[in-house]
Amino acid sequence: MQTSPTSQGDLRPEERDRLDAPFVTFDVPYELARLRAERGYHLEGHAGRTLTKYPDIRVVLVAMKPGARVAFHETAERSTLHVVVGQVRVELETGEGCDLSEGGFAAIERGRLHEIECREECAFLLTLAWPPRREEPDPIEM
Repeated sequence: MQTSPTSQGDLRPEERDRLDAPFVTFDVPYELARLRAERGYHLEGHAGRTLTKYPDIRVVLVAMKPGARVAFHETAERSTLHVVVGQVRVELETGEGCDLSEGGFAAIERGRLHEIECREECAFLLTLAWPPRREEPDPIEM
């Protein structure tokens, strides 16, 4: 993984490139420029890069061209969408929806069928969160 110029500068070398390091930073405009330069962005109209990946949460930077969409789908985890650039339409299976511009934020409960459409060239941070794993009781404490 190649990190952005300001990423994780004070971490030990063995932690610097880990997505699950104890402290992870990214220069979002730099990462967005990298995404927009990828072949997939030009061919498919969208590209994404996982910025952090822990057992209970993942953050993905997504860049999309106007008109690109993520067709109706549902996720097993709760998600949030925070628009960094442009305008996005989030539509639920119920017909509810909203347009989000730069700085806009939406939270979607797991299992909710939804679609994401890029209205103008856009980028957003997608956060996926799993419920905490139940710890098995310690047999000694029983």
